[in-house]
Amino acid sequence: MSEGIIRHMYPGGNTPIGFFSYYPYIIDRKKAKRIYILKGGPGTGKSTLMRKVGLGLAKKGLNVEFMHCSSDNNSLDGVVIPDLGIAMVDGTAPHIVDPVYPGAVDEIINLGQYWNEEGFEDSRQEIIAVNSKIKSHFATAYRYLRAASALQEDTESIYEEALDKGRENLFSRKLILLVLGDRPPAGTPGDQRCLFASAITPRGFSDYLDSLCINHKIIRLSAPAGISTHRILEALKYESLLRGLDIETFFCPMSPHRIEHIVIPELSVSIITANEYHDISVMDNENCSTYFVNELYEKEKLERFSKQLGFNRLYAEALLERAIESIASAKASHDELEKHYIKNMDFNGLSQLRDHFLEQFPL
Repeated sequence: MSEGIIRHMYPGGNTPIGFFSYYPYIIDRKKAKRIYILKGGPGTGKSTLMRKVGLGLAKKGLNVEFMHCSSDNNSLDGVVIPDLGIAMVDGTAPHIVDPVYPGAVDEIINLGQYWNEEGFEDSRQEIIAVNSKIKSHFATAYRYLRAASALQEDTESIYEEALDKGRENLFSRKLILLVLGDRPPAGTPGDQRCLFASAITPRGFSDYLDSLCINHKIIRLSAPAGISTHRILEALKYESLLRGLDIETFFCPMSPHRIEHIVIPELSVSIITANEYHDISVMDNENCSTYFVNELYEKEKLERFSKQLGFNRLYAEALLERAIESIASAKASHDELEKHYIKNMDFNGLSQLRDHFLEQFPL
């Protein structure tokens, strides 16, 4: 039996407007058969449990989606088994998840049952103090991201003035025809799923674009920072949904309402925005075609603002680096917090719970 495909993505992210969540799109609750909501403190094995369950089911031939944590590169916030309609999610802050259809769909798994509560008595004040440090580090990070975002907005306004909107419209129509062909509108519109393919993490910018494009035709929109593909992708999104296609839309961490990538599973097509922050690793094969979006802009107009653009780029990068440092500091404090929980956990009991999950999933 061949192993299942594992896809990777982020359900939430660190953004200029704080932690932004697309958690409701991890799995469609109305179509899900079971959603296991894990409750418990840091270091109580939520991520380990989800990873082992996901890897175990992938080895049995099932496709799996790993939902990664933007604040910890090694941690998972969820795992989805699409073919079974099953998900397991971390239901603790900052992405609190509670049952919507308790019993019928949702089930709470209390990992607190595996810890020794008496062991926390001597750590109470330190746990509270470390939590405060974590909140402070994130608040600082989000202020830096807001400042960087302001400079990026100024850059985008310059590019907007230099944009040939007629050429952009023509390119949008060309892309829609390339992707959708003569497919007619459908009686029932498609569904849109919203997530992040990339994130601002303790280790810097991270993305999982390669895993989202497996066995797909890839249309790569080369658009250096400052150049927006938002309107082009919005037009493609609208036309795809109009034709009854379900799509996955992946948003920008620096502007979490702005689409950066679209994946259309039914057509096995991925349309991605490539820039200095995220790109696919292989772009020279027959399944990948590249279009240079900077050709839609008037170079002469941009050259007049070269000094301003250089300033914005330099200081936005400096602010982003400071934001990442603050997120890394929050991660270090979180690691410190986990130690208080790890030493009080019964991991043998947790292993038995994992085995129970693997046994009960229908295959």
